[in-house]
Amino acid sequence: MKRSLCVAALVFLPAVVLAGSSYAQSDFYIRSQHINGGFTGSHEILTNPRKGYYEAQYCDRTFWVTSTTVAWTEEEVSAGRTLVLEENFGASRTIVCSDNKAFASLDDLGLKKREIEHLRETKGNFQTRASRLHNIRDAFKQFK
Repeated sequence: MKRSLCVAALVFLPAVVLAGSSYAQSDFYIRSQHINGGFTGSHEILTNPRKGYYEAQYCDRTFWVTSTTVAWTEEEVSAGRTLVLEENFGASRTIVCSDNKAFASLDDLGLKKREIEHLRETKGNFQTRASRLHNIRDAFKQFK
């Protein structure tokens, strides 16, 4: 009996671990694009809490974001750009939400009025280093 339990654990445990790790490999990004579809930038958002991040709703789903990401999305929308929330899993992308009216705003994060004003006054400074690296990565994807 013990041997059969051990064999079952050896057979099924790797499958469970692999399934859990492939789920964890999925990333979520808010992508900004010009009205003609040209890519302008992106910010990664998280599915789990992290220090310095705020809980936010995007199309009735809970994510964790920085206040600068939310300020950036507000700026992109006011500039007339289109925002989409997408899930990246390896090389595939799936649009989760394309209704930027259902995206969190700075007012939704529970920040103090002074913090919100400061973030809104800092226009144009939200292109993070990570986003620049993603821009470079996306530019070279066509050469694969």
